[in-house]
Amino acid sequence: MIGKNTTITWAGHGTFHLTTPEGRGVLIDAWIDGNPACPKDLKPQLRQNLAAVLLTHGHSDHSADLASLAQETGAMVVCQYDLLPYLEGKGVPGAQLLGFNKGGTVRVADMQVTMTNAHHSSSISEHGQTIGLGTACGFLIRMSNGFAIYHTGDTSATMDMQIIRDLYQPTLAILPIGDHFTMDPRQAAYALKLIGADYAIPCHYGTFPILTGTPAALVTACQEFGVTTKVIALKPGESVS
Repeated sequence: MIGKNTTITWAGHGTFHLTTPEGRGVLIDAWIDGNPACPKDLKPQLRQNLAAVLLTHGHSDHSADLASLAQETGAMVVCQYDLLPYLEGKGVPGAQLLGFNKGGTVRVADMQVTMTNAHHSSSISEHGQTIGLGTACGFLIRMSNGFAIYHTGDTSATMDMQIIRDLYQPTLAILPIGDHFTMDPRQAAYALKLIGADYAIPCHYGTFPILTGTPAALVTACQEFGVTTKVIALKPGESVS
């Protein structure tokens, strides 16, 4: 058991669904309908009892369904402050927007959520133009029972991860391994060395051919660096609790 009374479901690519100890639904990133890795029968379940959506950055493969989900479910949208005007313009009510920035902590859905650094870009393309949407981030999520999850967001390996280890001692890390747009498995293994979590769930791989990293390669690289973190290789739609 990773986190008592906490269930984590991988919806494919970078999207995860959490069920908190209080039974609340939380999404990390919101790419459901157009996500080719998300199982069809899972898509309606992700909308049920949704209390909050945490957004790591503005790329469409993480944010495409955010506005519609917020309008449909009334869920709070937790994101970097700079994204608020754009999201309001897309029809997300201001009362459902909780904007903050890196280093800050907010309380939502009975969780404490701290925004962490991520080395990545954040933008969206509309009508042939690229719109900058703040900067990318990750989240340190602490449940009411103390269970701590570190979702790195889309990122390269960075020494900031050692700071996260020292400050928060996360039990579980969620991190990308696909390469090309994020860390590859070897970089991700080194990131786990810095983070020191007991467990890790890899993501952001296999959705498209260009994302070539695999969990098996991550395990091999962990052995290279002497990392003892247990890798949990979920398939899209699978859960761990």
